[in-house]
Amino acid sequence: MKIFTKYVAGFSVLAAALALFASCSGGGIEQPYNSETCEQLAIKIERRDSLTQQEYTDMIGQNAAILHYLADQSKSIADQPSGERNGSWRSLLADPEYMERFSYMFTLGSALYQADAEGRLDKDNRKRYKELDAYNQRLAEYSDQN
Repeated sequence: MKIFTKYVAGFSVLAAALALFASCSGGGIEQPYNSETCEQLAIKIERRDSLTQQEYTDMIGQNAAILHYLADQSKSIADQPSGERNGSWRSLLADPEYMERFSYMFTLGSALYQADAEGRLDKDNRKRYKELDAYNQRLAEYSDQN
């Protein structure tokens, strides 16, 4: 019986670790970053075209990927000695890839906020949108360290 109890306890710890990993990695809402998808969505947003629920899903997935990337970049700088951080931030802000994603973060994020506030997200997309809070929190934590 003790062996079984240890096995169950070990399995529980593993299951908890996997659940934590899944929550930190976005729990399935994140899509691989695609600049063309972001550009197409941004154009539709700027034209004030109507968006489908699938486009909102894509927008949430792209926003999650962007926030993940930005948090990773911020963490990388936060982990550096304080004397190196300013130079690293300057380099990062000169990186076209970083600035592209940073720009899309605001465009997509603002559109999602509006859509949520105006009730345009269906039940599934409202749930996905709420999951973005974990990404925003992670980015805020690393940004505060710099």
